[in-house]
Amino acid sequence: MAPDPNRRQISFPKLPYPLYRDVEPKTVHLWISGKRKQDGAEGLWRIHDSIYDLTDFISSHPGGSQWIECTKGTDITEAFETHHINTDTVEALLPKYFIKKAETPRNSPFTFKEDGFYKTLKTKIAAKLKEIPHDVRRKSDNVTDFLFVCLLIISPLCCWILTKNLLYGAAVTVLLGYILSALSICAHNYLHRADSWRMYLMNFSGFTYSDFRISHSLSHHMHTNTANDLELSLLEPFLQFLPKEDKPLWAQMGAFFYPLIYSFTGMSFMVKDIVGFLSNTSKKRLTWDLLLPYVWVVWMWWLGGQSLSWTIVVWIATILIASFFIMVFGLTAGHHAHTNFFEGDVPRGEYLDWGIHQMDTMVERVENMEDHFKSITRFGDHALHHLFPTLDHAELKYLYPTLIEHCEKFDTQLRVTTFYNALISHSKQLIRKWPNNFKEK
Repeated sequence: MAPDPNRRQISFPKLPYPLYRDVEPKTVHLWISGKRKQDGAEGLWRIHDSIYDLTDFISSHPGGSQWIECTKGTDITEAFETHHINTDTVEALLPKYFIKKAETPRNSPFTFKEDGFYKTLKTKIAAKLKEIPHDVRRKSDNVTDFLFVCLLIISPLCCWILTKNLLYGAAVTVLLGYILSALSICAHNYLHRADSWRMYLMNFSGFTYSDFRISHSLSHHMHTNTANDLELSLLEPFLQFLPKEDKPLWAQMGAFFYPLIYSFTGMSFMVKDIVGFLSNTSKKRLTWDLLLPYVWVVWMWWLGGQSLSWTIVVWIATILIASFFIMVFGLTAGHHAHTNFFEGDVPRGEYLDWGIHQMDTMVERVENMEDHFKSITRFGDHALHHLFPTLDHAELKYLYPTLIEHCEKFDTQLRVTTFYNALISHSKQLIRKWPNNFKEK
């Protein structure tokens, strides 16, 4: 479908529809390209209504250069506000890179007023963080490292067991797929933050951390369930989460065939990367981390005692199983319930506090708030993770009382559910055609 520059969003009709949202193949490169044309950043970096030239800051950015490099030419207001909890230092730096005031209004419905929900919550969270044990992040490191060691040991062992007993080997393959999914979700805990070797672990499952930083961190996290949420558009046309009156029956049937789509998601990204490299459509550089899945195959073959062809079969099966678990846990984490806000629904207003919007797109899975292992391996503690993505999952449990108290003061709430109810609600959203009205809430 050719892009229409005059098309408007449904929920926020004052804003243009993302330029390349419906253009195939959908890539993070296209998403960023569309923002560069629509954000009014004038080829530099926009924060609120000011233009900055951060070129000289790229190499010294504490979070790593990728965050600054890939966002050049776009509005990074949401990322700036949510990735810096203690803003005094960074706000003091900004005047050094100021160029001019922006000439156009922001291409976003979200506000960050000093007395609004999000900014006042951020002040409270910054104070609360000082009371948290300083070494609490080690819990996440230990879980992640343990799963990585398990992957390295069990993957060749799985190949060896298959040479002895097919049934036992199949059972271990399922276990291996679950371990890979848990490890990949753990890696997600690190890619939101400053560069770390653990973020590369996501690549073993077919997803790439560099693409995920854009499609997940900069798109889904910052523009949750809006027309600018790339994660929703990447699943289309097979799974259509947005409510549309003309949603076809076959798309509504996605409520039943989604397991098949989820299983092939990781592998499809790998194939898309290969095709993108060969055709030069992905605009992605070939880097060493993209070879990790293939190095892993060699590791399994070298130590597993299985033929290369059967090792590849086990490798593919493991990625399919892992992809299923990653997608099921990810899409029941909180944002895909039929009671949440999606593009096509009626929002509270044409402009609204970013934090309030996050609460309207969230129903938290309560069982994943009880255990750190569940939280870090199943996208748990999701409300606070979305509000403050640079915090470690081990830190989040200390902050929920602050969030709940804050919600009461702003006449909103943290909605909770169970995994099984979330799974049903996620299917209802795939079926849903009619809009929710959040002005009435």
